[in-house]
Amino acid sequence: MKLLLKTSAYILLTALLFFSPNAYANKFFALGTASTKGTYYPVGKAFCKEVNRLRDEHKLRCLEYTTGGSVYNIQALASGELDLAITRSDLAYFAYRGVERFSDIGENNNLRTLFNLYTQPLLVTVKKSSGIKSFSDFKGKKINIGNKGSGKRDLAEKIFRIMGWSKNDFSLVTEFSTRKQEAPFCSGEVDILIESIGLPNKLYKRLSEKCDSVFISVPPKVVSGLKNLGPFFFDYKIPIRLNPGSNSMVKTLGIKVVLLAQKQTSVNGISIITRSIINNLSRFKSAHPALANISLRRMFIEGVRVPLHDGVVNQLKKLGKRND
Repeated sequence: MKLLLKTSAYILLTALLFFSPNAYANKFFALGTASTKGTYYPVGKAFCKEVNRLRDEHKLRCLEYTTGGSVYNIQALASGELDLAITRSDLAYFAYRGVERFSDIGENNNLRTLFNLYTQPLLVTVKKSSGIKSFSDFKGKKINIGNKGSGKRDLAEKIFRIMGWSKNDFSLVTEFSTRKQEAPFCSGEVDILIESIGLPNKLYKRLSEKCDSVFISVPPKVVSGLKNLGPFFFDYKIPIRLNPGSNSMVKTLGIKVVLLAQKQTSVNGISIITRSIINNLSRFKSAHPALANISLRRMFIEGVRVPLHDGVVNQLKKLGKRND
């Protein structure tokens, strides 16, 4: 409903521009993020802010929206509800090929990559006082698998499949979104959280400080099972400083977070957006801790599994000539 209302506002603004003298020069780009409690939203907001800095010059506007998450964003992109979408690189590839959870929908070979945004780890969170030390302690506990349409739900379903679990193996299986999972976890209604989110993150800082939370390592069975799905997941260690209460680094997996559009999205518009980020990369990197390690190589080369948009390719060619 929230996205529907915001979409209505988007349509109204677009209509107003259509009847303005400079309507031909204006274009709104609706960007799908996720919950305000996660990392997609602040990163998406920082992205739109950077694009909008020169809005009076290039006549483009970027609007970030909260959504159901990674899977929802891809589907909304395909339906035309969104112009840009933040999602995980594995989900982008599966949607492009029409496999895994997108097998019933079929391939969307119109998907295009703008660039990688950052790397986020797979997080499995428990209370230190719960006695849960590893996945072997999970049965009979209360686990949150996330809301439908979210990236965390997709990961949870994959982990269930790899581990051979069913909902009957747990005393309770909940479907709280990132925004709604904090209170039930802190109150003891949930023992285990499965998430993939950029670190550092304010939500998980609060969970650590106020709710006795700690990240635990992902077992080799899950690591190999997820890696077998394709070259998307890679070994990742969560440093102690980001996991208070733990005496060692947590072993898990990392995954790229990407920005997508459709092939038919304006080449000129995507070219302008790409140029805005490239020309102001230092400022964009400083906008959120998750963006601190991005570089041109990591953005446009590392782990890009869905073809780059023509607007991006055009800008990279110009950048290459400039650096010759």
